Amino acid sequence: MDLRHLRYIVASARNGSFSAAAHEFNVRQPIISKRIKEAEDELTVALFVRSTSGARLTPAGEEFVVDARRIIEDFDRLAERAKASGAGTLGRIVVGLYKSLSQGALRTFIDEFRERYPDVDLELLEAPFAEIIAGLHSGRVDAAIILGDTGKCEVLGSLALWSEHLMVALPLGHPLADKSVIYWSELKGERFIIGHHDPGPDIRDILLRHLAAPSDRPEIVTLRLNRDNILSEVGSGKGISLQCESASGLTGLGVVFRPLHDGNGATRVGYIVCWKPDNINPVLNTLRNALKEAMLIRP
Repeated sequence: MDLRHLRYIVASARNGSFSAAAHEFNVRQPIISKRIKEAEDELTVALFVRSTSGARLTPAGEEFVVDARRIIEDFDRLAERAKASGAGTLGRIVVGLYKSLSQGALRTFIDEFRERYPDVDLELLEAPFAEIIAGLHSGRVDAAIILGDTGKCEVLGSLALWSEHLMVALPLGHPLADKSVIYWSELKGERFIIGHHDPGPDIRDILLRHLAAPSDRPEIVTLRLNRDNILSEVGSGKGISLQCESASGLTGLGVVFRPLHDGNGATRVGYIVCWKPDNINPVLNTLRNALKEAMLIRP
């Protein structure tokens, strides 16, 4: 006896007729009769009382159909979950990111993804760049969202995402605080505070690219502090800092945020998502497609 026998039995019980069940499954009535008889012979009990007016369940048949319905429902539910898992709409995915990226556009995307795919467990892992990349190679992390361009991790698959304005954080009393836009040349001689943890090293590279000269290097102080505490140091007058645009919504720290420009316009920093090419998690493809869609509709 297999699931087909159970379906025929339940349909016949529901319809009160073998012929009606045959019509429901688009098969000939003798096929229904044969399968039900096979089940009765295997069980050594009659499930139906046959008559010219149709078929009705015996007491044993009534008990059997209750369990048969449950088995069919459980199987159908299991099959749907297996299909959803294969399609990437059910399952689990671990996304690594810097702690400072957990706001702004990325936070909006995460909230929308979770609402759209409620059966996907999207787990966030905040960690330094080296730990995230190690997690990708070990399989502990499925995808990483980091600062950079698609050439940053050559052995990994990658996709360019959105970009943000690079902002300079200034204490409220700073001479440049009243300006709406800050140019790189105006930052000569400033003391910069950056974090030891990511994206601090990326910010350091940007600083050196724009301000370093053979005989003149910017003063950069690296602290083992999180973003909020670095901004508190800025608010206390210990220096200035460069931050991604998503930080500009932070208040109560005694700082103002101004966009950085050069001769070509605003300085922007880009994000990428990267993954190990042989990762077979179906949810990874769902995440990538959702990110692509988000990029298409993002203003």
